[in-house]
Amino acid sequence: MEQAIMWNTQSTGSWLTIILLLLELIFSVVFAELFQVKKHARLRKEINTAPFQYESQIGNLVGKVGEGYYLEVLIGTQPQKLNLLIDTGSSNLAVACAKDDSIDRYFQTNLSSTYGSLGVKVSVPYTVGSWSGLLGHDLITMTTVPNSTVTANIACIQRSSSFYINGSDWQGILGLAYADIARPDSHVDPWFDTLVSQRGFNNVFGVQLCGRGYKTPNPEKLTGGSIVFGGVAASLYHGSLYSTPVNKEWYYEVILVDVKVNGHSLAMDCKEYNFGKTIVDTGTTNLRLPTRVFNKLVGSMKDQVTVTELLFPGFWAGLDNLCWREGYTPYHLFPNVSLVLPVNTTAAFGVIVTPQQYLRPVGEENDDKPENDCFKLAISSFDSGTVLGAIVMEGYYVVFDRHNRQVLWAESTCGYVDTKSRPSIDSSIIYAGDYNDCAYKKPETRDLTLTIIGYVMAGICGLCLVPLLVLTFQWQCRRVKCRKSSRRGSHSDVNDLMNDS
Repeated sequence: MEQAIMWNTQSTGSWLTIILLLLELIFSVVFAELFQVKKHARLRKEINTAPFQYESQIGNLVGKVGEGYYLEVLIGTQPQKLNLLIDTGSSNLAVACAKDDSIDRYFQTNLSSTYGSLGVKVSVPYTVGSWSGLLGHDLITMTTVPNSTVTANIACIQRSSSFYINGSDWQGILGLAYADIARPDSHVDPWFDTLVSQRGFNNVFGVQLCGRGYKTPNPEKLTGGSIVFGGVAASLYHGSLYSTPVNKEWYYEVILVDVKVNGHSLAMDCKEYNFGKTIVDTGTTNLRLPTRVFNKLVGSMKDQVTVTELLFPGFWAGLDNLCWREGYTPYHLFPNVSLVLPVNTTAAFGVIVTPQQYLRPVGEENDDKPENDCFKLAISSFDSGTVLGAIVMEGYYVVFDRHNRQVLWAESTCGYVDTKSRPSIDSSIIYAGDYNDCAYKKPETRDLTLTIIGYVMAGICGLCLVPLLVLTFQWQCRRVKCRKSSRRGSHSDVNDLMNDS
């Protein structure tokens, strides 16, 4: 009886313990989710309401269609004024330090009393173009950013191939990605990391690219926009900011969970959208997609086009231009493309890419006739993953919140020429699933190396066993023969004895 009572007591206690543990687990998960939501809401409120002087940074980006956006900087002592292409797809601040036929000026290190060479060789290849040179350091000041003078790493470009664009008016590049992809290695601090550490800037910056098709803060230029360091500029967007997680801190890698054409999903395995990686890159012009995704997207877009003249194969392959009379572009005849990004496991939003964004003007010098405007499709296939380039970002305010490991999107305050083709955020998307399942997971080099070593060792062990098996087999054969001989000998002895008897 006592044993039974003790067993019941122990059993009841065990069940109570299990129930309490389960309740604790449930409450911890729920409160963790609530905390995360409150944390993001509080963060956004702090960013938007904190005192932040950014007015001088408004309208500080200029450029030309298809040639990127650049920012004016001062380098060295006495300061030399140069323009740097902003690039969230690389991490080095690199500037021309030698003459080149495609640029009108370069940084002359011998004229700066504060320049120091580190004597370290560095080279960076891009999808198109490359450069090489030596690492050094000097004073860098962004002319429109107060209190921004820092001593930063500089890659001094000595040689290049298809890097500069003739007449583009920029002489270097400002890499704004993470140190993980800095060259020659991650020990080279990028300029923005230095700005944060030396000047105490908040670890966040936002980009508003307005493009040619908008009324920009720089009306004398073909393109314009703003890049604001240290916070969020409320005047550069309207509506809400929608955040998506940074999947990996090297490029600004995010995850696509769907791609739609006029609201209709391509219905592909979401891993295919991110095959290789998906990055947000101001230094790339086009929206680039993995080949299979590109082919299906173009097929779906063509299905939505009802005018036969617009189905010209060379245009959809990115090889030929489509031209219309000057001042008339039939944006309304082309479909919208929506890139769906996750907020969390229960919500997502769509960044809509309109025809005004993906029909890229080729410039008057490339028009087939003086009275025509010609355009090229700014969506292309790419073997190395998905790139959300400048044409995706044009019309949006994109915030790179490095502190909280997220990229935020909002509708831009750029003035629109064609209000019917206005970029917008689709916040009505219902999403249920683990967006991490959509991420491309590249096998780790270390794991692959260990696997290869394992196979090699197994092969060596196998080879070592072969002689041992042969010797064992021979030994077994000899034992069998010896036994047979022994048996024959004993029989003859018996017979001889019998005969003798």
